[in-house]
Amino acid sequence: MNSSDERIIDAHVAVGREHHLSLDENELLKRLDEGGIDLAIARPMGAELAVLNRRGNDRVLSLGPRVRGLVSANPWFGDEASDELKRCRDRGAVALYLHPTRQGFMPTDPIAQPLVVFATEQNWPVVIHTGTYIQSDVLALAELARRFPQTTFVADTAGFTDMWFELPGVLEEVPNVMLCASLVWGRAILNTVNAGRADRILFGSGEPRDRIGAALARIDRLELSPEHRRMVLWDNARRVFKLQ
Repeated sequence: MNSSDERIIDAHVAVGREHHLSLDENELLKRLDEGGIDLAIARPMGAELAVLNRRGNDRVLSLGPRVRGLVSANPWFGDEASDELKRCRDRGAVALYLHPTRQGFMPTDPIAQPLVVFATEQNWPVVIHTGTYIQSDVLALAELARRFPQTTFVADTAGFTDMWFELPGVLEEVPNVMLCASLVWGRAILNTVNAGRADRILFGSGEPRDRIGAALARIDRLELSPEHRRMVLWDNARRVFKLQ
């Protein structure tokens, strides 16, 4: 179990409402306290991810000092999407989040390029949902990462559920791809660590689709070395999101 002095960043929580899922500010902070989480990286969900971007971004940017905003803009909004990211930058956002399935594009589509270029100019990582056919394909993210080698790309949910087997090859061939281990089997995490890539894994709970306690229990069962555990739970996310 995590010790009381262990520091943890949860690199994937979603705030808002989507079908049967919901998570508001008060409940999020309660769950962070219960899980011993120091910081969380939060993105919008539901309509606030797909179309109501300003409202969703304002939500995640207003959650207080323990939460950093992982903001999004639907690339089909064109210049409006770029303007929204500029506004969020000025409010302290730390990264760009894209969900090709919910937002209706392929990662390699030209429509998404202006947003990725903006993130690159801001030295932001780009977090992309992966694991849902066809739009959210892991190999499409890898191709995008090859086009922008100076930008860090994070495979959110790490290809859950059917694409995680693509990750070892992607991590070997594309050095600027990380994986967020939310909603992922422990064996996939352990295989990545054993391949010498503990520095490429971000801990994430996937709240509210999963729970912080369950995600931490998966990490505990792996019995990682103290060094690798610290990298997964804290160091990697602090580096990728440039947190003080």
